Amino acid sequence: VLQRSGLTATTVAVLLLAGCTPRVATSFWKIGTESDSTVAGYTVIHAEGKTRHCYPIEEWTDGPDIDTYHQLHHHGVAVESEWMAYRIYFDKKQTIDPYCKRTPRLELAKSHWYPNDSLLAAGYGDDILRVSGTVGVGSVKYWNGKKHTHIEPVGERYERIVYQKRNEAAIEIGVSDWQTEGKSVVMQTRYTMRAGHRDMRCDVSLSEAVEGLCTGVQTIPAKGGKDTITITLPNGILLASWGTDWPVNDSAKYAKETVGLGVFIPKAFAGECVHDKQNNLCLLKTAGDGHTYSAHFYLTCCGATKENHPVARSAEEWFAYLRRWAEGLK
Repeated sequence: VLQRSGLTATTVAVLLLAGCTPRVATSFWKIGTESDSTVAGYTVIHAEGKTRHCYPIEEWTDGPDIDTYHQLHHHGVAVESEWMAYRIYFDKKQTIDPYCKRTPRLELAKSHWYPNDSLLAAGYGDDILRVSGTVGVGSVKYWNGKKHTHIEPVGERYERIVYQKRNEAAIEIGVSDWQTEGKSVVMQTRYTMRAGHRDMRCDVSLSEAVEGLCTGVQTIPAKGGKDTITITLPNGILLASWGTDWPVNDSAKYAKETVGLGVFIPKAFAGECVHDKQNNLCLLKTAGDGHTYSAHFYLTCCGATKENHPVARSAEEWFAYLRRWAEGLK
């Protein structure tokens, strides 16, 4: 499952030279040392007040006792279109965290998720949501009957770039030997992004049926968010939230961001809707043949204060936008 398909780095370079600029891109950087300067793609990145010697990777598999989260720049694999970028935290949280663009363009090759002051002055986007220990937007979690929990314990975790084409790319996180509900489960969670879109499709595949599997949206802010709703549509369940919060803990440098989150689960995969203090969730029903069980859903995001021309400027506008968005999904 760890073999990558799609465009190689060389092919992407050829396309760029030919004027066929990719409209989606992936970003996956391992933190090394100066001794890695001979590794293909090596670069020095200045971010979070640190100087990091990084090189690109396409996949990484390791045990849960390895601190993969802090050994990766921007803490996991990421994918972007012209409108949005999303990263998957490479740890037990597996949380999806969004990055919003002021101007429609690809940015991670320069900003590496953490734009410096000069890039911000040039109109670059930035991280817009403090996800903390929540579901973020569209992360896959487990419902224990009272609250959502992270995906643990597991035997191994992996993240990878599945493929990158000019107009579409996919990234994935997976676990093996996940001990849950008295079973040992292999799970793959793939997020696919298309050019010209701010949303992503998530496909979940499991070796065993898991009754407590869930996804959803966090409240904004995580503690005390109010504009969070569940809408039952003819074709599925729509979970939505809207609110304003500091995007990071550094409230001195950064301004508050107003953000809208949305997750749509098609009717065939939508189970019971549940919630805890920080999250609006829906259990996922999986379809299976005794060997593989699967489900899919969709997620999207809006940065009302970050984008120059946001699709919504209020909770009411966002919820109306999500209804229109969900109508065409199945």
